[in-house]
Amino acid sequence: MDKPIRREGEGFVVDVAPRTVELIEGLCDEMETLLGTDSPLLERLFPPPYGDDVERNEGYAALAGPELIDQRVEALRTVREVLRTKRVGEDQMLAWMRSINDMRLVLGTMLGVTDDEDPAPTEANEQAFGVYEFLGVLLEFTVSALSDDP
Repeated sequence: MDKPIRREGEGFVVDVAPRTVELIEGLCDEMETLLGTDSPLLERLFPPPYGDDVERNEGYAALAGPELIDQRVEALRTVREVLRTKRVGEDQMLAWMRSINDMRLVLGTMLGVTDDEDPAPTEANEQAFGVYEFLGVLLEFTVSALSDDP
């Protein structure tokens, strides 16, 4: 059986199940909405570049923030395109990888996952943990496909 994300020739194929398409499209919608807010769930996507220097961080956010958000929204559009076309080039595959990773980072923040600790799922967040782990598998397939020689 073929991998759901794989290199074929000079391009890539993303052939995921319809339920996966629905899940990822829903996550894209949620991410796009979240990117329009100042939610603390976005902290890992936009870490403060100047440590504890509030003034410099705010200046950076004012200057670079809108462009960084626009780049992420555009990458989410690319993910939706990938789900429709199933055959894509390397640029689209890289945007896919960044967006899947961003979704995973936001979910990890929501679930309290850190480098030091992976909290145990509870009944209340079991589904979110499942999605978090599933995104990790998709990311692994993506990295593997990108690292395969054409």
